[in-house]
Amino acid sequence: MNLKARISGLFKRQIEAGGGGWRWQGAPMLAAPQASTLAARGPAKARASALSVNNPIAARAVEAWCASLVGRGWQAQSQHPDRSTARDLNAAFEALIGPYLPMIARAVVRDGESFVRLHPRVDGFKITVLPADQIDPSLSRDLGNGARIVAGIEFDAEDTVTAYHVLRDAPGAPFAAYGETLRISASEILHVFDPIFPGQARGISWLSPVLLKLADFDGASDALLMNLRTQSLFSAFITDPEGGNAGFDGETGEGGEVNLALEPGATRILPPGADVKFAQPGSGLSDQVAFLKQQLHEIATGLGLTYAQLSGDLSQTSYSSSRVGILEHRRRAEMLQRQLIEGQLLRPLWRAWINHRALLGEIPSNALSDHHAVRFVRPGWETIDPLKEINAEIAAIDAGLKSRAEVIAARGRDVAEVDEERAAHPAITDEGKPA
Repeated sequence: MNLKARISGLFKRQIEAGGGGWRWQGAPMLAAPQASTLAARGPAKARASALSVNNPIAARAVEAWCASLVGRGWQAQSQHPDRSTARDLNAAFEALIGPYLPMIARAVVRDGESFVRLHPRVDGFKITVLPADQIDPSLSRDLGNGARIVAGIEFDAEDTVTAYHVLRDAPGAPFAAYGETLRISASEILHVFDPIFPGQARGISWLSPVLLKLADFDGASDALLMNLRTQSLFSAFITDPEGGNAGFDGETGEGGEVNLALEPGATRILPPGADVKFAQPGSGLSDQVAFLKQQLHEIATGLGLTYAQLSGDLSQTSYSSSRVGILEHRRRAEMLQRQLIEGQLLRPLWRAWINHRALLGEIPSNALSDHHAVRFVRPGWETIDPLKEINAEIAAIDAGLKSRAEVIAARGRDVAEVDEERAAHPAITDEGKPA
């Protein structure tokens, strides 16, 4: 055996993931993730949409992530030196995007992506949330010189998005007209999605890892409920070896069966050989419920949620376990808030909005830098144990590990606004005087 063959055999034996054999038979492989996500995007989106409106667990998952990403809303904090101007900018921008944030977040979770079209007009700046399929997913074409269209998104030779090809009407909309797409510049559309693989052009539903299990869970839950309901229709089964009614009177059906009602407290002496077996609806139910509960744990894990968030079941939740689970979820949620909501939506939207107002003459062109400067405060998290957490924050501030601004921002507030409110409504001391 030559050296190359010996090295090849050595690596195959040591790295099981790259090996073969019967244990790997039937195991899925994803050789081309970009192409696979494009192929799966449509069916996954359609199934996720159906489950999110028919299945309570799927609906809860979408709403739980929407609440984590958006909460009670994002705050814009313009860094304009003039405080009055900053307040006006903040209020106008929040009024522009606020009503659309839940819709955008739901689309990102359910469909895997959301498209926001910007409408800079003479009479004002407006936005529209486009259905994902309105960006023509069937349009893929080589444009030459390295440029191409992939699932309705146009790239140049340097892999920069240059345009989106949008259908005139959303597929399935009433009176929809199907035909040529409109080529809209990338500067007029914001594409919000979380790419899983490098080079991924379109998003895929966040429910994808658990869609099959969700569908099976829904079917199993319904079957268990119908089984229990059917069992509850019967109270007892009476057997008479002579083919009679064992002394009972009732209504005789077409098949010769006798339907009767058993009166409370009644005593009957059955003929020799006759037997009564009482139905036991729900026998073995505890084992079935435990199995379904375990499936919910797996579904919650695949969705990046805690079991309590997904099921609403707090019966076995302690403070410590709840805090550990929530903190893990919040770390991922904060990453997605910064990358998706702030990075892909709010910041580019703010800049386009400010630039449009400058074109209309509402903002002096020499003051653009002051108007572009902005901070966004994500929605704050509710405390699990307010007393413990507030005391911990105070200790961190006193030790110099955190600033007041950092602590206040984590609660979804602006430190300047808090200070203004405190000045307008000072705290009362024990002597009844303002502090």
